[in-house]
Amino acid sequence: MALIRLAYASEATFDASPTKSGVEPNVARILLTSRRNNPKKGLVGGLYYGDNRFFQYLEGEERAVHELYETIKKDTRHRNVKTLIDEPLKERTFKNWSMKYVPVAGDVAAFLKRQGLSEFNPYAFDREVCEQMIELIRKSSHDDKLINHSEARPTAAPEAPVSSGVRMGLILAGVVLLGAFVAGGMLLF
Repeated sequence: MALIRLAYASEATFDASPTKSGVEPNVARILLTSRRNNPKKGLVGGLYYGDNRFFQYLEGEERAVHELYETIKKDTRHRNVKTLIDEPLKERTFKNWSMKYVPVAGDVAAFLKRQGLSEFNPYAFDREVCEQMIELIRKSSHDDKLINHSEARPTAAPEAPVSSGVRMGLILAGVVLLGAFVAGGMLLF
């Protein structure tokens, strides 16, 4: 059975939903499905989503990769799917990732700046830039978290203190409930 690697670019068909501290909801669903299904098929890889475009890299047995790719091309969350790399692979390079996700972060911003790009556009990637993007995904320090680290983290509002009257009322209600359970238990015996 031959190993292959495949990278593609696509456009999202959905409008990105703003998030406070996580991944765009449609992207999160793609990741969760990938992480559930890919290990069963022996597939590994990585995904980047930015500027309403996807870059995904897959490794695995040729048949499994191509079957998944056909499914991806039919997925209504994508359009204009373009194959960037599709070639044999001697050994896996994403050993333990069912689907690694790289959030919008400083390492991607630096990558885009090095490439002279003002936005993420994998359709414009030549082979060398694809290889660099694959390496960026492979070495990303964000690992398996579904968090967008580039967004400012909102500061939590201080918790409102519970007044002593409310606290005493809750304690009293708890004691009454406990007493009712004990009394009910005694009646059963």
